[in-house]
Amino acid sequence: MSGTALAQPVEKGRRRWLDLRLLVAALAIAGAVGYLMYTGLQSTAASYFVTVSELEQRAGAVEGKRVRVGGEVVPGSIRLGGPGEPIRFAITDGSSRLAVVYEGVLPDIFAEGRYVIVEGRYRAGQPIAADTLLTQCPSRFESAPGQ
Repeated sequence: MSGTALAQPVEKGRRRWLDLRLLVAALAIAGAVGYLMYTGLQSTAASYFVTVSELEQRAGAVEGKRVRVGGEVVPGSIRLGGPGEPIRFAITDGSSRLAVVYEGVLPDIFAEGRYVIVEGRYRAGQPIAADTLLTQCPSRFESAPGQ
């Protein structure tokens, strides 16, 4: 009988140690999942962006920082560089204008008059150095001009 009496406390100690390890592992996994969800939501295309006028108003606060700016591509402003050279264009919100230098692959639907969102580093008095360019898809349900 004495052999069974000693087995029970050892069994309880192992169970507590196993329960503690499972709790720590579950908390670590929950923390990792929460962090991934948070960072995933921060970098979605649906994230907040400012207009060109709003950027001008906040210029001092965002100097040297990454910004996301939306506007319409100004007709006649697109300057395509040669291979390996950046594309230069301007965007507007109707009242203000912002020069953009973009290095990357142009979306197929990029065109003058198209609404775009650019993301990159802002420096006052210089074109925004964009590394992300998103274009708004035209609606199939818009009537053709003049109809």
